Amino acid sequence: MTKHRSANERYDQILAAAKACFLARGYFATRVDEIAREAGLSKGGVYFHFASKREIFMALVGEEYDRSMGAIDAVTKGEGDTLTKLLALAEHFMGVFAAGDEPKFLVVIGEMALRDPEVREQLLTLQQSYIDAIAELLDWGVREGHLREGLDTQTVALVLKAQLDGIQVAYAAGTPLDMDRILPVTLDLFLRALGAPRAS
Repeated sequence: MTKHRSANERYDQILAAAKACFLARGYFATRVDEIAREAGLSKGGVYFHFASKREIFMALVGEEYDRSMGAIDAVTKGEGDTLTKLLALAEHFMGVFAAGDEPKFLVVIGEMALRDPEVREQLLTLQQSYIDAIAELLDWGVREGHLREGLDTQTVALVLKAQLDGIQVAYAAGTPLDMDRILPVTLDLFLRALGAPRAS
């Protein structure tokens, strides 16, 4: 007998199944009936919650965005100076890369963005949100004297995000990465450039 689940539980069940399918076969090769089979539901059961495969995919993109922005928001509103918060952000994202399939799914999102203008526009909007949040943290650091004056904080934020994206892609491709070594080196490179002038 099929266990009765709430609508929210079914929704999450479908998203988990879809993510597994997208990771295994990619977006375009995945069919809704495969998602239904992975979820242990009928195809009609999937369509009861989602109008299309695209809607399922975009819900997963939204979840990824909410998780990432939630982490950024928690760090930026927490205690500590800018450098401490940048370290906390880096540790968070490195931890995400080292656990689970998140880096691989982010590559699937990137592949979709190359082929689908609507997904590309959505992804660019989400990426800009990340960059704006990091730039706001850097702006605060400049005002507080934690970072040197004259920083082009939007560009620095873009470079920081690109650095994380590059590590993510390398990890997703199976490159052996020692996060305990990568994190200090990455931070050292940036903190040397971003650090506030020392008192003489």
